[in-house]
Amino acid sequence: MADIFQQLLGPRPSLTLDIEQGFVTGIWVAGRRPDLIIRDFDLGASAADASHDYFGTPFVAINWHLPPWRLGLALAPPHLFPF
Repeated sequence: MADIFQQLLGPRPSLTLDIEQGFVTGIWVAGRRPDLIIRDFDLGASAADASHDYFGTPFVAINWHLPPWRLGLALAPPHLFPF
C-alpha cells in the first residue's frame, strides 16, 4: 500500500547521477536535466544578504544552469582528484 504522501502527491520522481571517474557528469530527474538550485550554508554564514531556511539558518542560493560537470561534484576520495 502506498504511503500518504504518494497518495497525495503521486509517485516520486527518480534522480539519476551519471558518474565518470568519480565525478558527477550528469544529473537527471524524471528523465530530464533540471536546473539546479544549491543552498550553500558555508557562504550563508558570512553573507550579508543571505536567505534563511525553515530553521533560520542562513544560506546563499546558487542557481546553476551550466552542465553539471562544471560544478566539480565528486563522489571519489580526495586522493583521486586530479587537482
